[in-house]
Amino acid sequence: MNDLRTANIFGALALALADGLLQAAQSRAPEAGPAASAIALLGHEPGMPIERLRKALGLSHPGAVRLVDRLEREGAVVRRQSKQDRRAVALDLTGKGVRASEEIRSARYHALHEALASLTPSERKTLGKLTEKMLRAVLQGEDHAYAVCRLCDAAACTTCPVEAELKTRGS
Repeated sequence: MNDLRTANIFGALALALADGLLQAAQSRAPEAGPAASAIALLGHEPGMPIERLRKALGLSHPGAVRLVDRLEREGAVVRRQSKQDRRAVALDLTGKGVRASEEIRSARYHALHEALASLTPSERKTLGKLTEKMLRAVLQGEDHAYAVCRLCDAAACTTCPVEAELKTRGS
């Protein structure tokens, strides 16, 4: 086996999938850019503080605040005082934001379903085991976990390998 060729093909597949998933998710967001990722994250962690969202999206603090301002103007997000830290702001989705989050997850699932359709059930099972192993290996910590899972469907992943890996590492 040629590891360089495998790595090259895997890299191309990873980019093709990432580009397709982002395009599908962004097509359902109320605005372009990182809005889809923000809405999806808030969909599976209501009350997330701006600082956590900022780190997950790789934004500066002012950039995250501007994004939240735009999503708030669009009627997708509301700010509330955090229950854990009265100095912090918690972010929650509105009804419009929840619908957008569901549409983003649906668009993501459709794109992934199309990509996996070429595999047999047995091949999908094997791929599932291999990708879980690889995902756990590349995880860099809690902040990275939020970034990696920013478009995930938490309901579909009841035994999340990312959470399991963080627990294993004591993060």
